[in-house]
Amino acid sequence: MLVPVILSGGAGTRLWPVSREGQPKPFMTLPDGQTLLHKTYRRAAELLGSGGEIVTVTNRDYYFQSKDHFQAATRRQRGHFILEPVGRNTAPAIAMAALSIRARHGDDAILVVMPADHLIRDQEAFCQAVEHASRLASDGYLVTFGLVPAAPETGFGYIEKGAELDARGAALVQRFVEKPDVETAQHFLDSGRFLWNSGMFCFSAGHLLSELER
Repeated sequence: MLVPVILSGGAGTRLWPVSREGQPKPFMTLPDGQTLLHKTYRRAAELLGSGGEIVTVTNRDYYFQSKDHFQAATRRQRGHFILEPVGRNTAPAIAMAALSIRARHGDDAILVVMPADHLIRDQEAFCQAVEHASRLASDGYLVTFGLVPAAPETGFGYIEKGAELDARGAALVQRFVEKPDVETAQHFLDSGRFLWNSGMFCFSAGHLLSELER
């Protein structure tokens, strides 16, 4: 079973004043009339086809907004909302989702974790990447999605690739690097060994929770 998990929230500081505390980035309306959260729900729904479940981790302040966006974007999927009383960043939010999904669907359920504020134009490539990642997750890997860098961007974290796993481009992670200065970022770009860290993940509920316990 594949279960998209959407992390929806934020402090509204990145793009102030368009984004603000009561209206963080996922809820910003783009020129096409859709919000980033609406687009994320549609992207998750396309992964599932007919039926399935989409889990949203958010907080009480954003619950009704998130639910409205879900209902506008999807028609055939169930919505399951987990509300954080206090924000504790990405790992605890994913852990809560994994505990909830394991309780309902078992250890082998595959989570695809997606932030709500991404803009992904190539849906077909995204679906192919998720299909590949879910196969790796079924084999026991914790998968993180890397993006081929187009510039020495200092606003992203980076992933250094290790040994290749298959012919489709999967590789072990050598290390994660926090946001570098521009000189280091240029070195990463020139080496060809580094990817931007997208903040998207794929793994089975049971494997993630066993790693967190360890």
